[in-house]
Amino acid sequence: MQKLFPIIIILVAALIGGGGGYFLKLQAAQGAHDPDAQADGEESSAADHGDSDETAADDGHEKKAAKKKPGHGGGHGEASKSGSTFMRFGRQFVVPVIKQGKPKSMVILDINIEIDSSMEEIVYTFEPRLRDALLARLLQLAGEGLLPQMLEDNDKMEQTKLALLETSRSIIGDGALSVLILDIGMQSY
Repeated sequence: MQKLFPIIIILVAALIGGGGGYFLKLQAAQGAHDPDAQADGEESSAADHGDSDETAADDGHEKKAAKKKPGHGGGHGEASKSGSTFMRFGRQFVVPVIKQGKPKSMVILDINIEIDSSMEEIVYTFEPRLRDALLARLLQLAGEGLLPQMLEDNDKMEQTKLALLETSRSIIGDGALSVLILDIGMQSY
């Protein structure tokens, strides 16, 4: 029994650690779907503080609607005054720039798409196809040399946005109103 005791303690500690990790992963996933909580700097929800006015079955949608602030746009599915909303991608786009068969640099883009509010409920069903099409178009633009140039030339930036808008419309239709490039990073090799 003395030989089994340390093994039992290790197994119990592993189960507790695994359960805690799983719980934190669930909390992080819920936080990723609630950008208002992230934008406001909140690190935990009201349920974490013991507030009992939310039910356990609440998936956060009612809470998000209650937390919207006037003039706070750009969130995951938040409507603006013009009848449009913004589709945010869960990850940035990473595009290698290749010259003469060798990678020269890497461009990182944070892209949002302004869509008609009527598409708010269904637009995320198109996300995998849309992401694939946008990445293919970005790779094409990088091959043409347009992506590195857009850091220095505003006209190249507008050409890139227009190309991405055409690609977006080919997937989700005329509900795609504009493409916003919120952040650009470039790293040379």
